[in-house]
Amino acid sequence: MGKPAEYRENAALCLEAMRAAEAPEVKESLQSLAQRWIDLADREERNRGRGERGERGGGRANQAPQRDASPWQRF
Repeated sequence: MGKPAEYRENAALCLEAMRAAEAPEVKESLQSLAQRWIDLADREERNRGRGERGERGGGRANQAPQRDASPWQRF
């Protein structure tokens, strides 16, 4: 799974937790976090599009190491 898909999965998990939360401030925080994940996915997709046209450098230097963790442990 690519980064944008992972970011969107994280956003979906935030929204799922938001629906289960009872405290309004927790709901608001989770909704804000979900929006940030979506924004990050959108930005990554735009950057990948530029990279395909040669406008972005390649390599794995900016990629975080992959972890074998449950989705909630990524936060």
